[in-house]
Amino acid sequence: MKSLIFVFIALGIVVAATPIFSQAPAEAKPSFEVASIKPSMPGARQRITIQPGGRFVADGVPLRLLIAIAYHLQAFQMSGGESWMTSDQWSIEAKAEEVSVIPPWAPPYIPEVMALRLQSLLEDRFALKTHRETREFQVYTLTVSKNGSKITAADPPQATPGQPGLPPPGTRPPLGPDGAMPASFAPPPGATLAGPGTILASAIPMDQIVMLLGRLTDRPVIDKTGLTGYFNVKLQFAPETAGGKAFGAGPAGGSPLAPPTTSDPAGPSIFTAVQEQLGLKLEPAKEPVEVLVIDSVQKPSEN
Repeated sequence: MKSLIFVFIALGIVVAATPIFSQAPAEAKPSFEVASIKPSMPGARQRITIQPGGRFVADGVPLRLLIAIAYHLQAFQMSGGESWMTSDQWSIEAKAEEVSVIPPWAPPYIPEVMALRLQSLLEDRFALKTHRETREFQVYTLTVSKNGSKITAADPPQATPGQPGLPPPGTRPPLGPDGAMPASFAPPPGATLAGPGTILASAIPMDQIVMLLGRLTDRPVIDKTGLTGYFNVKLQFAPETAGGKAFGAGPAGGSPLAPPTTSDPAGPSIFTAVQEQLGLKLEPAKEPVEVLVIDSVQKPSEN
């Protein structure tokens, strides 16, 4: 019997792929009225939620990931900084009292009204100082194949408090007696399930699709499809053909996002699967990308 263990990917706290910064001029940037920052408890589950009344809550999140979320960055778009920015984890509770309505949103981005305030918080409490540079990177560009896109359009997920579309941790598809996954199975709207060689997603934006493909390949992915809206995705490929660490074959013993599991290695390469199953195309290229350079940073001041 074949078995496939799926791991839910909390995309709202995973670094997103975009070459564009969302930073407003310093003089116009809003801030949280109240904020508490402290080290997370050992073993804290990593999460970020946005709650009614303009409340931003994070737990078990390293500073480098907070910066990525605040400025809408992919990992390769950050340079410099200290080692503790990745190892130390923080708990944050902040409130924007004048924000009474949170716009509908879906991971991997938080709404701009909260992202700008998170930027202010990082610059104030972590003494974060940065500048921007344009650098050239070896990337994959994602375009629509000549025969057109095959991904299915979907309605946007319904706006819900907190992080939308989250299934319970450890959610698995209902496998049949032979270990096969029902063709009709889909995760909740706005959510993604991933295991070695398989990705399932319901009602996610192109930003998420690009992020997932970037984690499957050995280069960053830049979106040039021009597609907008929300989409359902089903992608199956030979795990060993994924050059990235996540959701592919991974290192011996499995990676944190794709623990050891039994899966059928037969299947197309990740590049063939993207073209045949999604109607998209990954092509190697060299592209200029704006990078956030971290000039200095400090551990946060006491509350």
